[in-house]
Amino acid sequence: MSEACIQPMAAHDIERVAAIHGDCFEDSWSGDMIRRVLGTAGAFGLVARPDDAAPIAAFALGRILADECELLSLGVAPRERRRGLGAALLDAAIARAAAMRVRRFFLEVGEFNGAARRLYESRGLRIVGRREDYYALAAGGAMDALTMRCEPVLPARRHPASPAAESAPDASPAMSSRS
Repeated sequence: MSEACIQPMAAHDIERVAAIHGDCFEDSWSGDMIRRVLGTAGAFGLVARPDDAAPIAAFALGRILADECELLSLGVAPRERRRGLGAALLDAAIARAAAMRVRRFFLEVGEFNGAARRLYESRGLRIVGRREDYYALAAGGAMDALTMRCEPVLPARRHPASPAAESAPDASPAMSSRS
């Protein structure tokens, strides 16, 4: 695949993003929900296209508060998967966090979402906690979420974190990465 085109999410992108979210997740977010998320302090949205002329094929929603960034949701349209769009968006979200001098980047991911977990692990995120029955399933029941975290390495911060900091789950339960 050629280089993905990553851009900030615009208001006119929201309905397309909601449609992709619906294709990716059982408990999808509407356009209104995405607007509310983007209206919160520190929130940002990114969209990806396979190239400049293509329609939006993937999105990421995040929130930066103080020195933490939470990836709230990342999704790739089913027909566009395995083309590097998710990785490009994750890299862009981590870069945004690093540029804002964020110390921690975290998310929740469904425990059985192996593809997403492999992507996140490839970027240095590691499992730091578990949220039991976090995701409601359409067929009934629920699935646990794994909290994953990384601490972006910034030129001014090339020191390892303390072991105590590594084991402390610090993710907010308010939103999920829906990954």
